[in-house]
Amino acid sequence: MSLPVHPAVNHFPVVASLLAAGCLLAGAVRPQAERSEWVLRALLLLGVAVVALPVVIGSGRAWSAAMGAWPWGAALPPRSALDGLLRWHVLGAAVSTALSGLGLGLGLGFRRGRIGLWPLLLVVLTAALATGITARVGGQMTFGNPESEASP
Repeated sequence: MSLPVHPAVNHFPVVASLLAAGCLLAGAVRPQAERSEWVLRALLLLGVAVVALPVVIGSGRAWSAAMGAWPWGAALPPRSALDGLLRWHVLGAAVSTALSGLGLGLGLGFRRGRIGLWPLLLVVLTAALATGITARVGGQMTFGNPESEASP
């Protein structure tokens, strides 16, 4: 059996979005003169996340179809797929994708002087939070729920 691509590539948008949020937080506390450099770093990281997303989404879709968890014709996986976690993972990925794309657009608006730092920071922090939650659900699907295994 071949190894799926999804677990190898899904880390790129997760890490990039978290680092982008960190860059914007750093920019918010740095002097005004340094702010645009930190936003540029965040934009580059968001660009990596957004560019990687089609590969991550496609590989996740193919993997879940290969496991029989998500029929190819269905827009969403069945509610029962992988104890309901697959549907939450897919919905979280959709929210994360939309927020990352919006963050990238707002970042470009900030660079042009049309958007303030705080709306950009709020969207990118929300994208990072949604991405982290989505990754957590993916980890639960793969490795199980550690809290339920720890109880006596």
